[in-house]
This record gives sequence, C-alpha cells and structure tokens, in this order.
Amino acid sequence: MYWSYANLAMAAASSQHGKPAYQKIDYIIRGKLYYGLLRGTMKLGSFLEDEKMKMALAGMCCYCGSDSDLTLDHLIPKIKGGKHAADNLVAACRPCNSSKNARDLLEWMARAERFPPLFLLRRYLKLAIGYCVENRLMDVALAPAAEAASKQPSLFEDVATGEAVSPPLPFAISLLPFDYPDPATFRAWRESHENGEG
Repeated sequence: MYWSYANLAMAAASSQHGKPAYQKIDYIIRGKLYYGLLRGTMKLGSFLEDEKMKMALAGMCCYCGSDSDLTLDHLIPKIKGGKHAADNLVAACRPCNSSKNARDLLEWMARAERFPPLFLLRRYLKLAIGYCVENRLMDVALAPAAEAASKQPSLFEDVATGEAVSPPLPFAISLLPFDYPDPATFRAWRESHENGEG
C-alpha cells in the first residue's frame, strides 16, 4: 500500500513540472517517501489538501466534471464498510453516482477501464491505509498476485506464520495501482475534466 502511495506522489510531482515523462526527481520523491513510510520517519499527507481540492471542485462531479444534478457519493461504499464521514464523501453527478452504485472506486474505474484521478486516488489510499493501520493490518503481507489467485479468497499472509488470513476489507486492495500512466495521460485527463468532458 505504501508503494502505491509513493507512486502516487511520484505522479503528482510529475504533474507539477509538466514534462512528458517522469524525471529523476520524481523517482527520488517516490523512493524517499516509500522508505520513509516503511521506516516510520514520514507520514501520509493530511486530508487538508484533499479538502481544499474538494472545495475547489465543489460545483462539479469529481468523476466526470459535470456541474448538473450533483449528489454526494461514498468513495468506499457504506455497504462495504466505508464510513459516513467527510473524508469518504465526494460530489458526484447523479449518472456517475448511479453507475458507480455500491462499487468501490477502484472496482468502478477498472470496469470503465479508466485510471482514477490522482486527487481521488490520494484520498482513497489515505482511507485504505488508515483502515489498515487502525486494524493492525500493515504487518500482514499481501501475497503476490499469482499466489493470491491460488489461495482465494485470502490475499494476505501472516508474516510470522505464513498462514493465509482474510481480514474484512472495505476497499479493493487487489486493484491498488502499482504502475502509473505517463504524465501526459494525467494532463490530458485533467484538461478534459476541467472542461467537463469526463
């Protein structure tokens, strides 16, 4: 989970300098954050920046950019254990909210073959990591994808015993992104989102 969050930081840093490909500094940011999170010398960013972004986008759907028929949506659905709290709520137009329905953000985006917007993914990862820290799941190793498929329904192994464990998770951990698209892809999405084109 920390690796995904560190990759997110790399992608966000890249979006700041506007180059068409990741730069050396972007990789340095990723490495420093990842190892800092693992060692406990760095922490996740607060929700303050996320809240500022949410306020800036308050008049539009966070999924497609539409400004009509807005509702509130839970990034991690309540039915799956997501909290009914400001950190988990975003503005969504009724069509996107209905399409997403009770799906997790990553499940819904994967079905639509879209990479989640960085600001939503940042919020989502903070929620997921916070849940795992709160429930002492950060010391439980995620099995590699090939092993996970053969050991379903559990994706986790206890580090000490090697036994499979199945903690109830309110988010789609198997869909966490570890590889991020190139910076030009993110810029194109941001420009279409700002223009309300989805």
